[in-house]
Amino acid sequence: PGASHGWWLCLLVPACYAATVWRPYQNDHHQNLPRDYKRTAIVTFGLLLQSLVIRGSLESRWNRRQGLLLTLVVGALSWGLLMVCLKENVVFAGISGVLSVLLYNQLYYTVLRTIPKSFSYGEAFIVVQGFVAFSYSLLLQLPPALFRADGAYTEMQTIYYILQIGLMGILFLVWATYSITWLRKTVPFWIALVATTAMVALCPIGKLPAITRLVLFLWADMQTMITTGMYLALLILTVSFVMWQFNYGRRTTTATRKVFHFLIVLVYGPGLWYQCRLLYLASGLMLAVLIVLETARLIQLAPVSNVLNTAVNLFIDEKDAGAIALTPIYLLVGCSLPLWLHPAPCDLTNSGGLQMLTLLAGVLSIGIGDTAASVAGYHFGRHKWHAYTNKSVEGTVASVLLQALVIGALYHVGVIHLTVGRAAYAGIAVIVNALVESRTDQIDNLVLPLVTYLILVSSS
Repeated sequence: PGASHGWWLCLLVPACYAATVWRPYQNDHHQNLPRDYKRTAIVTFGLLLQSLVIRGSLESRWNRRQGLLLTLVVGALSWGLLMVCLKENVVFAGISGVLSVLLYNQLYYTVLRTIPKSFSYGEAFIVVQGFVAFSYSLLLQLPPALFRADGAYTEMQTIYYILQIGLMGILFLVWATYSITWLRKTVPFWIALVATTAMVALCPIGKLPAITRLVLFLWADMQTMITTGMYLALLILTVSFVMWQFNYGRRTTTATRKVFHFLIVLVYGPGLWYQCRLLYLASGLMLAVLIVLETARLIQLAPVSNVLNTAVNLFIDEKDAGAIALTPIYLLVGCSLPLWLHPAPCDLTNSGGLQMLTLLAGVLSIGIGDTAASVAGYHFGRHKWHAYTNKSVEGTVASVLLQALVIGALYHVGVIHLTVGRAAYAGIAVIVNALVESRTDQIDNLVLPLVTYLILVSSS
């Protein structure tokens, strides 16, 4: 409530896909892009067009019949683009183009009706576009993997399939809990959660169940085990901080909540450099855990609901006006978005050019920049951008300077390589995300990583 509509956010996800696809075409390396990624990029362009149709419907520019007709036109256009650009089969292109647009349209209105006050129109665009893109990729990749005869997968393919199976199972559990009232009771939900976990763990990926492939990956080498231990230590540190706040007994300030931003920098920074695949796996698994915890809190699941409610009340952001506490989930998603959006993120970290700055878009913008802006603005902010905001000029300057300092330090120690062109793009990205943070009333954790990734991926 009180936030602007944020219509412009409908551009971000499709633009990120388009920029990721377009840059290799300029360098004549487009053959290296997975075909499924190109398909998803075209589908998200259709979602962008449908977002414009949805906006027109919400603003009553056309009636329901006209809106349906425009939706079918958008679906037909996506169908045609898949056939013309990728030479897809007419039936496959039709199903991909039309059904994705229809699903997006239905799901968008369902989200707004079902979870009131939790999204601006623009934030709902990002969330639903991301869900449809994930669902489409899942349908393209998972069925062949489950029935592949030889069972030979690369390490990254195994991680993709584990996450797709796990997230699909958790989303199905959430849908079932929403649809079936008796599942919201304590005993039935625990039974359903255990059953879902068991089915996900035992789901075959080739000749081996998912849990076996997960254990083999985690025990593959000493470095992976050491990094896993470091992540567990950070988890204990985070829980200790939360428990200390419990004893303190007062709601936290915006600056205090940035402790979580600092901790997530400690997770993603070393993870991207040393253990990209483990970080990719952990980010998806933790998203599933956060979804389950929030579901448990909403249905008042014993014995964890009291602790979860206390934590939410202490750390909740003022923008979490709806029933769901989305800001913690957005923090994880925001730092992970560059990993999830890039078609080959862990190959990028191992590339000769060390072009991992693109993957640091989330960490840079919200882990470093947003944290610096909040802390500096809280303690030193004297000059506000305008009368209706707490965002200060001092905070924005601090955001730019600290991000630039971090990029310079990474370059100095050899973590990233910067040409003149890449340095210019990095400077633009830093300044733009700091200005967007200072001016927008949308959720920073969701918007800033996409804006920063869009600029940085254009320099890769």
